[in-house]
Amino acid sequence: MRKLFLELVLDRISNAVSESTIHNQSTCSNSTVKVKGIEREIESLFPGVLVLLKEICNGEVTPWVKKICTSLGNKKRMKPKIATALQNIIKTSESHWLSKSMPIENWTAPPGAWFLLSEVSAYLSKAVNCEFLHYYWQILDKYRAAGEFKSPYPKEFVHEDVDDIESNSIAWAGDRVSLLQTISNVSVELPPEPAAELGHNLLR
Repeated sequence: MRKLFLELVLDRISNAVSESTIHNQSTCSNSTVKVKGIEREIESLFPGVLVLLKEICNGEVTPWVKKICTSLGNKKRMKPKIATALQNIIKTSESHWLSKSMPIENWTAPPGAWFLLSEVSAYLSKAVNCEFLHYYWQILDKYRAAGEFKSPYPKEFVHEDVDDIESNSIAWAGDRVSLLQTISNVSVELPPEPAAELGHNLLR
């Protein structure tokens, strides 16, 4: 099971991201572009990868993923490139979203990306960029400080996508928890001074 997960999930994600060519997207000024269309475009940048990520954050699968990651981590079988790949997926998703002139406060990372990063970062903390953590903490904390999730859909589509809006709200809450766990994992491995600096930056 561990070997299969390593080869079919972690290695596949790492290799697909490293092999994919990310092109700059032209800015689209049409504010009525449907979110689902943008999500499909992001999926096309990482063929087969986002489906895998979505599956591993399924409630029934999550406990097993945690156990397998713990086992692989303890045996030092995780490679830094999986942490790098997950960070690239999150950054590329955000960049593509913004390239379509969509507001940053309505963006969420591909399902499962933050969750898996939180799991692997416990064993690959040095592969996670502190500036990356600070940047995304600012986004998640600033735009959801009031505890309200703004619909990512243009107003004319809201009545059609109430379930999707609720789902995105739940996804954001889960992402925030995973990001906090990742920050905790990374800070534990830092020397006292860098750890204090990271904490100070996150509280700014």
